Amino acid sequence: MSCPQSEIRIAQQEDAPALARLYVEAFGSKLHWAFGRYVDAMPALVQDLLIAEQMRLSETLVAEMNGQVAGMAVLRRDHTHRPKWLTIWRLVRRHVRGWRILTATFIMTAMCSNLCTPTRSYLESLAVDARYRGQGIGTLLLERCFEESRQAGKIEISLHVVDTNPRAKQLYERMGFRTVRMERFGWIASRWMGFSAQYFMVRPL
Repeated sequence: MSCPQSEIRIAQQEDAPALARLYVEAFGSKLHWAFGRYVDAMPALVQDLLIAEQMRLSETLVAEMNGQVAGMAVLRRDHTHRPKWLTIWRLVRRHVRGWRILTATFIMTAMCSNLCTPTRSYLESLAVDARYRGQGIGTLLLERCFEESRQAGKIEISLHVVDTNPRAKQLYERMGFRTVRMERFGWIASRWMGFSAQYFMVRPL
């Protein structure tokens, strides 16, 4: 499948607002429990986390179509980077109050975690704007992730996908990923985040 109108490029700081909106559109349902009545603050917080390099704007790929951000992929390649929880906590405090600061800091620190290794890159997130789905943008982003991973000296690329997203899992399988293990979370994740397990998938490069 091809999408000749699309350009895949490294994200720039001016992309941060559009990337934040796309990120929340794709993953906000898994995070809203931590924000409560401050859920509308998520786009602004994600934008701050991108610019502060906690969500790694420098490791984010952008799919651009007709001058618009149509998709994104956060591909971890630098295994030495670690999120700074104190920085995340300070950014959360700009947007959230009360005890929700604790839950929002916890979940956003988890979302900023770095699971790549010296030999394996990690696809932290892949999202395509609803207006552009079905046009091959996800495939193009994955192909670019493979290329960027090889250039970084990796021999594998890995990711997690939740059990409630079978379409994404099918895409990854079609692109050569295979499930290594299923990680179960039980009642807490099912109750608050909407899924009870995730698949850890790996593809050789």
